[in-house]
Amino acid sequence: MDGFRAPSATDFTSYASLMGLQGDHLNQLDQWCSGQCANAQGLGEGLLAPVQPVVPMVAQYLGDKLQQGTRGMHLVVDKIHRTSADYQRTDQSTAADLRSLYPAAYGGFPDIGELPGAGALGDFRDEDVSLTPPQDSASDDTTKAVHEMLMGPFHTAGVRAADHVFQWLTGQSLVDLLMKPLFGDFGRLKYLSEVYDQLGDGCYTVTGTIRKGSWKLGGEWQGDTATAFDQYLFLWSMGVGGVGDAAKIASKAFHDGYDVICGLVAAALRGIGWMLDTSIKALSDWAAKALEGDAVIEAVGLGPEDPFADIVAGVFTAAVGLYEAYQIVTQIINDIGKIEAIYRAIVEAVHKIQDDVHKVMAFLSKGLQIPSIGSLIDDVEQRGFEFEKNGFWSPELGAARMEMMPSA
Repeated sequence: MDGFRAPSATDFTSYASLMGLQGDHLNQLDQWCSGQCANAQGLGEGLLAPVQPVVPMVAQYLGDKLQQGTRGMHLVVDKIHRTSADYQRTDQSTAADLRSLYPAAYGGFPDIGELPGAGALGDFRDEDVSLTPPQDSASDDTTKAVHEMLMGPFHTAGVRAADHVFQWLTGQSLVDLLMKPLFGDFGRLKYLSEVYDQLGDGCYTVTGTIRKGSWKLGGEWQGDTATAFDQYLFLWSMGVGGVGDAAKIASKAFHDGYDVICGLVAAALRGIGWMLDTSIKALSDWAAKALEGDAVIEAVGLGPEDPFADIVAGVFTAAVGLYEAYQIVTQIINDIGKIEAIYRAIVEAVHKIQDDVHKVMAFLSKGLQIPSIGSLIDDVEQRGFEFEKNGFWSPELGAARMEMMPSA
């Protein structure tokens, strides 16, 4: 037997039960990831469209890691039960079985059982993982503001008349140029930020529970097998923590993008509102004046079937000059150019969301520093088992921990 001090059978059983619950929590988080975090509804229109495909992609990526963690916790439960059974026997096969259960600890990895008071820091108490769906994104103020402008001013007879004239002279629609880029659910970005934030917190909770349970058991256990166990569960806790880091990075990407884009949309809506009061109104007034001459146009036999065609055909008869209309349309085009500059900034913000979310799936690349067992011990002693939640932790520096997750 390689260990000279081992936990009781009761503590082995309590720990196994706790790890089984962590597997349940990770499965719960996987369901949340495949449902809430993969929800790209409303992102397929307008300037937001490029974001839509990356949402289910990153959700699938993190979901695969969570499924790996779920399988891993069940594997840990089986190993603990076998370990407990092995320590009840004294035959020669026991030591060989213990060595087969946990990968050999690499050099320099400490035995937690040799740290004074380590076992007293942990416990076998489960911590709940709470997930609450955010408010429906359709109630978002920015999305509602776009809808209200589309269904309000752009639905009036005057603006429709101006749009008709604008289309006749340019071949393009004011609605298509000004409003269609704003189609889509901007609130979905905020929604995704919130659900990924909760996913990260849930992973951190599971990570902390794995740590404190493992410290409790490891603090009562000394020897080669104990050290190998400490390292094995260290890898699991860090791997799950890395998934939490990745979720936090995704959350920040959606949050920052939402803040920037909503500010730009508000600026665009102010600009469109100004156009409705000035250049578009001027074209609407021109159309109204032209319609006043409709009776004169009909008198020369052009008919009322298409009044705007009648305007153009009989414009001089009706004493309404096209030159004035072209001047107004030229001003509208200049105004649209200013709005389109804002839209280009929105496109850049959308591309940044794409890039930042793609980084979540690139944190396994070489060159990122993985936290050491020494830094882990320091963090636990100074900030507790859920130290990722205390505001001092950097998800960007910690996301590489996903690479530490053992195969399962």
